[in-house]
Amino acid sequence: MIKPSKWMVTAVLLGAYAATGFYGVASDESGVAIRLGRAVDRSVLPGIHWNAPWPLGRTIVEQTATSFIMPIGFRFVERTGDPPTSDLWLTGDTNVITARLTVQYSIASLDDFTLTHATPRQLLRRIGERATGQMLAGEGVDDVLTGRRQAIGIELHARMQEILDELATGIRIQSISLQELAPPVSGGVRTSFQEVQNASSDRERMIQEAHAYAAQVEAETVGEIQQIVSTAHADRHERVTTAGARAARFEALAAEHGHSAWITEQRLYLETIERLLPNIETYVLEPSDRGKINLRILR
Repeated sequence: MIKPSKWMVTAVLLGAYAATGFYGVASDESGVAIRLGRAVDRSVLPGIHWNAPWPLGRTIVEQTATSFIMPIGFRFVERTGDPPTSDLWLTGDTNVITARLTVQYSIASLDDFTLTHATPRQLLRRIGERATGQMLAGEGVDDVLTGRRQAIGIELHARMQEILDELATGIRIQSISLQELAPPVSGGVRTSFQEVQNASSDRERMIQEAHAYAAQVEAETVGEIQQIVSTAHADRHERVTTAGARAARFEALAAEHGHSAWITEQRLYLETIERLLPNIETYVLEPSDRGKINLRILR
């Protein structure tokens, strides 16, 4: 039996040690290869790669094609024994509100994300808390809870991204979703605020209904006015046409009267009698014994 020499054992151990330097990068990942404390490859593509094993080198692999969620304003304990973080925020007019939001982000620059800061995700949450506190501290509670809600999310997105870029964190914020922005639950404040909101909603609804009714009445009035004006125009046209026809007939009769006065007068007389006689009621009465006729006729 041949005993292995020290060189063979050493070669096998070195080969096994070198084999530990192989690593894989998935399709949704990228990596940073560090050797002797210096980054030798800041953008390792998906596939099988080799780097000097520990302690000479190390490789950091992160998902760069995946979106992550960071909650801000939720009550949770960071470390065992620590008090939970608060979800209450102070507004510019010294009112207290509950604000909870989620930040959807991705890793845009892996070397900045892994090499610039030791805990970039915790830094992101701290930046979100700071920016949220500054944003709410500059607003009144009525604006925060009503008209400025959507604008706060947009401005908070821009402010957080600006700070992250200044610190070279390699994080890109994709969206910010305001999960809750309301008065605190304790003390009945939220119930009172909800009643105020309901009253405001009823007020807006009644105003909209009043505007709709006013528009309907105005439309009906305009329609009636147009109908009256159209009827007046039609009646005017009819009267003008009738008057013109009568004037033309009178002028024609006057011309005929100038040529033959007696015949024209007889003709007009007969036409008038012909038009009047059908409307005249005729009564035949017998005279009394004395030859008198009672002209008082009762109908």
